[in-house]
Amino acid sequence: MLIRHPRTRRPPGWLALAFSLCAAGTAAADQAIVVSATVPGFTVGQVVEDGAPVLLPEGTNALFLFASGRTITVKGPYDGPLDRLSGGAPVQGRLSGLFGGDRFAQNDLGAARSVDPAPVGQAGGLAPIDLSLPGTWCAAAGQPPELRKPADPAFERAILHAADGAETVISWPDGAEVQPWPARAPLADGARMLAMSGDRTRSNALVLRLIEDREAAAGDVGALAVALVRAGCNRQAEHVLTAMGEALAPLDLYLSSDRGLYPTYRRGDQIRLVLQTNRDAHLYCYLRLRNGLIPIFPSYQSDGSLVKGHTPLTFPGDRMPLPLSASELGGDGEVRCFSAEQELPSSLSAEAQAFRPMDGDAVERLEATLDGLKRTRLVVAQIVLRVE
Repeated sequence: MLIRHPRTRRPPGWLALAFSLCAAGTAAADQAIVVSATVPGFTVGQVVEDGAPVLLPEGTNALFLFASGRTITVKGPYDGPLDRLSGGAPVQGRLSGLFGGDRFAQNDLGAARSVDPAPVGQAGGLAPIDLSLPGTWCAAAGQPPELRKPADPAFERAILHAADGAETVISWPDGAEVQPWPARAPLADGARMLAMSGDRTRSNALVLRLIEDREAAAGDVGALAVALVRAGCNRQAEHVLTAMGEALAPLDLYLSSDRGLYPTYRRGDQIRLVLQTNRDAHLYCYLRLRNGLIPIFPSYQSDGSLVKGHTPLTFPGDRMPLPLSASELGGDGEVRCFSAEQELPSSLSAEAQAFRPMDGDAVERLEATLDGLKRTRLVVAQIVLRVE
């Protein structure tokens, strides 16, 4: 895999990190962060190291953010490094990016300046800290962070234990979603703490990092996202990057097979498909044959139509265990999938009739519903299955 997870770095003068990240020509400036992608294996917040090649299969695309503030959308097929596209100094002798054609498009971060990454939570787009989740968390320098109601109920009465032994008990009254940072808790860059459940049977190690908030105050969401990734505050970075992706990258869907976009099978061969959306969406898939349309996803075993963005979905797999065989096609066929931001009416959901051919009236109702969808984006992908 050519994408590497972010690594925490602690250079001298870390508090100025958010400003120095924008300096052109530095090694850090050539690193890229995944904002949104339909590439299986690409997740929000992953980092492409300077000069490392990336591979995007045909039919996929990815939105990358560079420390300079530039964003680049790359469309597959693409195989090569991104440094020539980043706006930094190109590597001598490297031809990547010279002949991209319409495979990539670039722009500055102006379109993202209106992004509000935190409609609920702190100003500046920093998601509140969850004491039930271990790891590194960021706060804006000079501004105490907030604590969100823990996802794990065991920490709804929590004990924050500082390195000097001081302890603070924190609880969330009924209806409260956030609490202020306790006055006795340390508020320093690199401070290490232990968050314990109220009964002291469970604990999480936490590290606090402080970042300058000038970029957020100026509306530079991209610089804030880069600073969070570089600091190792991955959960908060994902929160900001997800908001950016929803603002800059429309809903998209990738569909392929284990034999590529143009597969050929022999009778009896098993068919394996892979799909990925670039955000949470509702997914519906149909097997189209000469004599009809057969819903295959969701089914009664699929746990509904909602799929998680940036998470590969395979058929057969956990959410569609029944295999597809080329012998069932009776000749060439196609799989057609669509994703939408809203769920179809239950009367049209494929779940109720999965693996049963739809009659003509049902097909007409489905098409009329799709044609009439308002205020939602609909993305369709298909793959032709040829049988020898």
